[in-house]
Amino acid sequence: MRVYLVVVIFACILLNADEVEVLSDTKKQILDLEKKQIEQKAISNQFDYIGEFNLQGNYTTNKDDLNTRDYSISFSQDIFKFGGISSQIQYAKELKKLELMNLTITRKDDLNSLYESLINIKLNDIALKQNMLNLRNSEIEIRNKKSQYKAGDLDISDLNNAIMTKNQLSDKKKELELAKMININEIKKFTDKDYETILLPQLEMISKDIFLKNSTNINYAQVNISVNENLYKMKKSDYLPTIGLNGTYGYNDTNRNIGNDYYNYGMSISMPLSYTASSNMEQKKLDFLISKQKLREAIIENTLLYDSTFITISNYNDRIKLAQEDISLYNELLIMNQEEYKAGYKTMDDVETLQNSQDIRALDIVSYKLNIQKEILTIYFQML
Repeated sequence: MRVYLVVVIFACILLNADEVEVLSDTKKQILDLEKKQIEQKAISNQFDYIGEFNLQGNYTTNKDDLNTRDYSISFSQDIFKFGGISSQIQYAKELKKLELMNLTITRKDDLNSLYESLINIKLNDIALKQNMLNLRNSEIEIRNKKSQYKAGDLDISDLNNAIMTKNQLSDKKKELELAKMININEIKKFTDKDYETILLPQLEMISKDIFLKNSTNINYAQVNISVNENLYKMKKSDYLPTIGLNGTYGYNDTNRNIGNDYYNYGMSISMPLSYTASSNMEQKKLDFLISKQKLREAIIENTLLYDSTFITISNYNDRIKLAQEDISLYNELLIMNQEEYKAGYKTMDDVETLQNSQDIRALDIVSYKLNIQKEILTIYFQML
């Protein structure tokens, strides 16, 4: 289990390293600037409790030509707020973690959208190849039914149905081409690179325990609890006694007297009396309690996400096995029809139709594997 965990972490590190390269320069610059903004905000929040020094200078004159100058520096600093100061420091640390985590979630959402569009393009290409093979089979069917209709062995409705099928396939081709162009444009929102040069990460499904432990949403909810807990403590301390220190040092002189300096210092205690204190504290308490419930909700949602992904992947694996069985069957039929074609009992159309059908099922397997990778990447981009 420990070795498996190391492999998973190593894979995530490699994936994260590639993330930096694949995103557009604009995206990277925005993320970098937002990160710097969060760090500066954290410094401001962490030391927000520190009081400011005030510099003051006055010059006055009166009708008796008495000129007075006064210069001073003063400060006021809270030194005890019943836990408010320590909660303020802790709040700043937790808020920084929360905002950086939110930045990570944004980046991973962008990357998930990018790789999802990349996989969709590959799926579009596969569907276009299958469409081409189905069109070939449809053309063979129309050609054979035309001959049967001319010979009087087939009703016109059967021929018409074959033509309608070909028309539907031609229309489907246009839909697939449009879908591919839309996905190509979608990728351009996130990267400057040519989509054909972007490599698709090859990852294995991880265990549920590892996913839940590293889930961005769950970890975000956990940090959010700490943020709201400290906000609640800070709000409570706002309505409790606060002890502070204060002091002033200055210099005063006039044009008639020799100047002299002065100073004072002392301690203060204050306590606000607010009519809305109880309501304000209750709001913060409710925010704290709501954040706890959101953690439970996040655990449930991510557990269901993992379970749904696991079921979907299992379903695709079952479909791969069915496709492999069909390919084996087609292979047997191809060998038999090729022998009968050589003996003059079957036409080349029969052989080509079977070959095209086998190729379509082979492309189904490629499609299923790509969809599995899409599901796995969604899980990985939900992790830190």
